Amino acid sequence: MKSTIFAVVLLTLGFFSLPALAQQQDLQEVMNAANALSARESELLPKKDAAGIASLFTSDGLLVMLAPQFAFKPGRDAIQKHYQGIIDAGTTSITLELKNVELRGNDGVWAAGNYSVTVKDKPIQGNWFRILKRENGNWKIAMEAFARAGLI
Repeated sequence: MKSTIFAVVLLTLGFFSLPALAQQQDLQEVMNAANALSARESELLPKKDAAGIASLFTSDGLLVMLAPQFAFKPGRDAIQKHYQGIIDAGTTSITLELKNVELRGNDGVWAAGNYSVTVKDKPIQGNWFRILKRENGNWKIAMEAFARAGLI
């Protein structure tokens, strides 16, 4: 009788812990994906590859600047043009740090963090927020919003 109760308790605990374990694995996967996108952007910017950075976005991606002025850049062409502009302005590096990530269903993620970008040897810091989604099986940036203290 005791062994039967023990077996039922173990099965019950296993039943309830499997979804939590799966969620942890999913969360780790999206954290890895979010960090990989940031790392790829950090690699492409010094190479002055605005098209490569734009390719990190979904086909209908959106870039939103919140401060110091508001700007709305829909689509990869506009995103590429934005990044080409900051490259032409003397941007040489970017570092993105992931601070928060939240799963939103099976194919969506909210991610947020801090960034530091170097423009003409001057560091500029700010915050970013991204919505990631799967496109053709790969995680991409569907929307990115960021705010900074100064103009580039």
